[in-house]
Amino acid sequence: MLRVISQRALNRWQFINQINKQDITISRFITNATNLKQQQQKSVFRTFQLLGKQQTNSRFFTTTTTTATTATATVTKGTQSQSSLWPVFIRPHYYENKPKLSQALKQQQNPFRRFGQRLDNNPNQVLYTVIGINLGVFLFWQYAISCYRQFGDSSWLNFMSANFTNSREAIEQGRYHTLLTSAFSHNSIGHLGVNMMVLYSMGQGAIEAIGASRFLLLYAGAGIMASLFTQAYRKYIRPTLVKKQFFAGSERFSSLGASGAVMGITTFYACAFPRTTFLLFFIIPMPAIALVGGVAAYDIYQAYTLKNEVVDSAAHIGGAAYGAAYWFLRVRPLLKAGRWRL
Repeated sequence: MLRVISQRALNRWQFINQINKQDITISRFITNATNLKQQQQKSVFRTFQLLGKQQTNSRFFTTTTTTATTATATVTKGTQSQSSLWPVFIRPHYYENKPKLSQALKQQQNPFRRFGQRLDNNPNQVLYTVIGINLGVFLFWQYAISCYRQFGDSSWLNFMSANFTNSREAIEQGRYHTLLTSAFSHNSIGHLGVNMMVLYSMGQGAIEAIGASRFLLLYAGAGIMASLFTQAYRKYIRPTLVKKQFFAGSERFSSLGASGAVMGITTFYACAFPRTTFLLFFIIPMPAIALVGGVAAYDIYQAYTLKNEVVDSAAHIGGAAYGAAYWFLRVRPLLKAGRWRL
């Protein structure tokens, strides 16, 4: 009888002892979890201080409970919060620099953005419009020339020369629009035909790569840069070359044509797709980057030796420089960052 009673008492004492040990273990576990969470919060606060953040978002932190029944759930939440804290440490701008709805609506209501979207929705019409403008300016040139030849009336010819050619006199007299209008101007059928043929073949690929609106900006930017290169070459570089080579040439000049803008589009396409096959003289296949590089090198040679001043080599160099810069400084960095959108 005493043995039975003592055995029951011993079992009861061992049971109570086990419960006490479990309570101590659970309390220690909760304390360790709480300390771990506090350390995580302190490290996150230090991270935000290093990043210059003065405010923290409470949604990234979870609180631990002190009850034994929710100890496992608390540890699970702590693990989830720890994994959710890493993106904040790596990319804090992903969570904090989201555009507001009002800003997005303003961007959608921006007239320039809406106009660009309309252009992107009709890419073929944009290319045909650019070619049509070049053709229209060519017809105006032919009308002006015919008026002068048949009737001796030079008013139209003077108007076209003053507003659709790139010259030093135009810049000095404040006609800065000629930097762009000269890129749509041709007065010979051969010049127009070659440029429009290259523009049509290269323009389709460029529009597919960057969109119609950016294609227009590329064309206009390359045309303006080509005109500026011509102005700088004629004012600063050519006089030095004339003195060095004892070459007698006229100081007056006027240039026109879309070759600078077309060279910019071609160079951009060659930089973006260097292994694409181009046909030299429409016969010899060559890699795009090799062909464009060879043409640019030939233009540099022509500009330095002054052997062929009928062709505006400086304009070609300026257009090629703009096309390469548009790829390496604008498009390529956005592609690497994953931020390029058509």
